[in-house]
Amino acid sequence: MSRTHTFRVTGMTCHACERFLKETLINVPGVRSVDVALKTSHLKIHMADGADVPHVGTLNRLIADRGYTLIPEQDHGVVCAVPHRDVLRTRLWRGVVAMGAVVVLALFLNPLRVLVPDISVGASIGAMIAFGAVASVSTCLASTGGFLLAVHGVAQTKRQKVLIHAGRLAAFIVGGAVLGLIGGSVPAFSESAYGVIALVLGIGFLIVGLHLMDLAPSPAQIGLTLPGSFWKWGDRIATSKSRATPLLVGAVTFVLPCGFTQTAQALALASGSALTGALILGAFALGTLPVLAGISFSASGRGRASSLHGTLRLASGAILLMFAVGQVDGGLTVLGSPVTPGTIVASIGSKVVTTSIPSANAQEQTIRMTVAYGTYQPKQLTVRKGVPVRWEIDGEDIAGCASSLVVPTYGIKRNLIPGLNVIQFTPKKTGTIPFSCGMGMIRGSFTVIE
Repeated sequence: MSRTHTFRVTGMTCHACERFLKETLINVPGVRSVDVALKTSHLKIHMADGADVPHVGTLNRLIADRGYTLIPEQDHGVVCAVPHRDVLRTRLWRGVVAMGAVVVLALFLNPLRVLVPDISVGASIGAMIAFGAVASVSTCLASTGGFLLAVHGVAQTKRQKVLIHAGRLAAFIVGGAVLGLIGGSVPAFSESAYGVIALVLGIGFLIVGLHLMDLAPSPAQIGLTLPGSFWKWGDRIATSKSRATPLLVGAVTFVLPCGFTQTAQALALASGSALTGALILGAFALGTLPVLAGISFSASGRGRASSLHGTLRLASGAILLMFAVGQVDGGLTVLGSPVTPGTIVASIGSKVVTTSIPSANAQEQTIRMTVAYGTYQPKQLTVRKGVPVRWEIDGEDIAGCASSLVVPTYGIKRNLIPGLNVIQFTPKKTGTIPFSCGMGMIRGSFTVIE
């Protein structure tokens, strides 16, 4: 009888997952060694001679709360990257239902909007704490939680465990301040560069969201992961005898791959303020604290999260997909694309409002808009083709990326000032003219009619 048993693993996202699975399963009586391959989602358990083979249910109970599941390879034949048609159909159906539920709640009931902060100035502290709480039971649970469990040897006492999480909070606060300072220099950078960055972030969030819904491999499985040297460096820190080691271990989590973490970091960058950036990432890290601290202080690492993990993982994926669409929309807007997800949605079933629109032979049409708290008010404007536009913009609050405005269709780039700003142009054809802040995070549009 073979003493090696091969399983397919679901739920792995990074090398910390490999380490967690190895260190957890190696302690099962009779297990001699464990091999885990992230890229192929394989796990092999080598049993000692004469040892009883553990039941797969027993193994899964040890790891299920982290979102992992072992499936015996013989139950599915040769493991392949593409799920069986029936399995894929089930996953697609679950994904559609999850997306539908999130969209309905976001559009009609509004509670989930607080969980998807707008990547502009004005993301509230409460929203970021809630965002962190959702992250802590999804991708952050797998990446950061797995990393903390993998290096649990550096935290043998309660004091050391507290220092790990203190180091993590400090790293996020300081990192948020640094990102906010960088974002404050938005006018010094090319709008096109920010458009490309937004597109890359959007595509990354899309991959992570689909993975959370079991519709795509994780970024790590397709090669988008931190280099092996990072993990070796992390090992050196974890095995260091320095009294500062727990603080450094916590600080390292700032760069661990997690779609929600990168989203929060993008929010801090977009804030354009060191103080706001520090508050945003500090609140996010605080939101993740209860679950991640529970992992550190629990002897087994298991808790109530296991029963809710699957549902929260699916909902988190749906939320991240919505955010990905917003990022792609912003990137395309800044790059001057006439067609974006936002313009497509706006055109479906929309009616052109012609209130106060001048006649075709008018000499000028005046449009007024306010920039306040990371929004354009109103953000959808209607003008007439061929009539010169006097666009009066009240810069009530122009912090961060709201301090710049671009209209790629007409090559307009303007750094806004507090108070009245005037932009003039003449619409040359009917259709939609998108505009946004310099980073594409705050967006609006003109509808040009005959």
